[in-house]
Amino acid sequence: MDSMVKQRWKPVLLLMVLAPVLAEVISGGTPITQMLLPWILVFYVVFLYGFQVLVIREVAARARLGPLGLWCLGTVYGLYNEGLRAQTLFSPLRSPIQAFSDYGLVADVRIPFAIWIIFWHGLFSVVMPVLVVEYLFPAQAGRPWLPRTATWTLGIFSVATGAGYFLFAADERGTQSARTLGVHLAFVVIAALVLCVVATALPRTPHVLPRSGTGGRRWRLFAAGAAMYLAVFVLPELLAEVRVPWPLFVASLAVLASAAVWAVARRREATREQAVVFVLGCGTAQAALSLVLGLLDSNIMWTISGAAISAIFIVWVVRMSRKPSG
Repeated sequence: MDSMVKQRWKPVLLLMVLAPVLAEVISGGTPITQMLLPWILVFYVVFLYGFQVLVIREVAARARLGPLGLWCLGTVYGLYNEGLRAQTLFSPLRSPIQAFSDYGLVADVRIPFAIWIIFWHGLFSVVMPVLVVEYLFPAQAGRPWLPRTATWTLGIFSVATGAGYFLFAADERGTQSARTLGVHLAFVVIAALVLCVVATALPRTPHVLPRSGTGGRRWRLFAAGAAMYLAVFVLPELLAEVRVPWPLFVASLAVLASAAVWAVARRREATREQAVVFVLGCGTAQAALSLVLGLLDSNIMWTISGAAISAIFIVWVVRMSRKPSG
């Protein structure tokens, strides 16, 4: 019994730590030197990423959602992170990407940025760390790790602390009227509820199988992941940079995301290794972009983080390629 408990807690703890480290370091949002400071890591694990991503993963496992459903629930996490906690969805608070600062504002909500960033969080904050951890712990993959009571407790804790912070302590409270604050909270809540319904309606394919072999297609899958990242995330950001009419931005992003969803869903099955190689391709493209931006902006931490993550992911795929398929 003690051995079973230890085996269950290993992936739980790894996911709680890996989710913030991957999302923040891969994007250059938080330098790795800061991320590994104990008080910062604990804050990210407890209040911003760890508990929340674990709850998302538990809900997806119990509902038997596929990778697409997990990604859609991950967009709900994106609303939590960027809406309730960071408040980057709302003007006039700081936008992490200048092009989105005053672009497509509706009731001071940055609509284009909101859609774009929650898609990003769904992939990098949730899908990538979950797939990586389940690949490393195949015996624990696809099954709940926590009792229902613990999942509900963590979920209620996360929602309560997030909403409490938004309403009583965040910068949003000091820059907006009570009415606007209520509108913004309603936007987050309603969008989250809609996305939860959509997550249950998305195809369960591809079915992720326990086999590890990918045959000779590892690098094709890696390249496909990188191409998807460029199409769904970089191209729309360029549209925002040139200030196309924001409804056109939203329509373009919807078409690109729908095409990506269709391409993923049409595969009836995939091995765990195939799924990991694909998201490593996405992650390498993001890390390479951080590397390039770091060089252009003379940002040494972005440069180092982007180079390190890119190298780690590529080496990992190389090591996979040396394994026999099966």
